[in-house]
Amino acid sequence: MSFATRVADLAHKAVVTTCLSLFAFQAYQLGSNMYIGTVTEQYKKEHPQKGFIDMLREQYENEYKKYFDTGHRDWYDKDDNSYLEKVPKPQDYQPGGQRRVGG
Repeated sequence: MSFATRVADLAHKAVVTTCLSLFAFQAYQLGSNMYIGTVTEQYKKEHPQKGFIDMLREQYENEYKKYFDTGHRDWYDKDDNSYLEKVPKPQDYQPGGQRRVGG
């Protein structure tokens, strides 16, 4: 084998080894970051908007239960805007599960 062939083989082995090493290192970093993300306290904390979404879900369930009951159905009136007062707002929810009652 000539000197140029040996140098080319050595360079090829170096490039392949470097690429595989970088791939393995990136896989290790990704795996360790995913593990750390599932263990940290920040992951276990309640999201600030979770209570508001739960409040919307509860109101939806209440409205859905009485949807087919015509005795409790809120009939549409073009001039009635009272439904806007019943819409939950993010300000009505305080983090930690406490709902503010009143104004």
